[in-house]
Amino acid sequence: MYYFEDTTKKVHKDDLILPSSAMLYDGLYLEKMITGYRTLAVTGREMLSLNIETQETQVGSIKLNQKLPARTIKVSYQLIGKDAKDVQKKYHQLMRLLYKESDVEIRFKDELDYHYYGQYMTTDDVRGDTNSIIASFEILCTDPKKYSVLLQTDSTITTYLPYPTTPEKIEVIIEKFGPLMISNGDKTIKITSYNLSAGDQVTFDFLKGKVFVNKLDQTFLLDLESDFENFTIQEGQTIGCSNGSMIISYREVQL
Repeated sequence: MYYFEDTTKKVHKDDLILPSSAMLYDGLYLEKMITGYRTLAVTGREMLSLNIETQETQVGSIKLNQKLPARTIKVSYQLIGKDAKDVQKKYHQLMRLLYKESDVEIRFKDELDYHYYGQYMTTDDVRGDTNSIIASFEILCTDPKKYSVLLQTDSTITTYLPYPTTPEKIEVIIEKFGPLMISNGDKTIKITSYNLSAGDQVTFDFLKGKVFVNKLDQTFLLDLESDFENFTIQEGQTIGCSNGSMIISYREVQL
């Protein structure tokens, strides 16, 4: 008896060998969602130019202002279909995946430890009478920075942070009955008009702009002169906590 084994099995989408610059857009690789789609190149992830305003003087100029412009990431790709009609169908798929009302998380296969926030903006004009297209589209990142995976520390900031960065959360387990103060040496977050109890879980959620005590919104407990809204951390700082054990959750930020 003879057995036949098909040596030309179709490759499952999950088994695709992705290009190094493949984009993970809102949690999805386009290559795995659209048969025939492949990333060819990505530009705009490298060094970011600054907008520097100057005023000319008799000798040289004076710097007046410095700004970080938005970042534009350009993705060049190839799209292949059985025929022109099939390619149009795949473009409908591509548009459904790319169109968003707000920014989404964007990662690239060769740098998965970092991500950007952005959304699809513009595309090339393409021919509609062919089954193989090479073109590009652009993603606008109004926030030009890229962010690392979530990092945590109990006090000292040892990670590279080129400028003051707002943490995502500061969580404290209260040690003893009394107030709470958290300081970076310059700014202080204060809850002093209310005594917390031992074992209370206090979360300063900077993304939501709220303070939770035992998972209940207790933002009103913050002192009026507290620096919660402009509290930042920076490389080399040691963050102090007056009452309890603390975990600071933050992301490394790079340009």
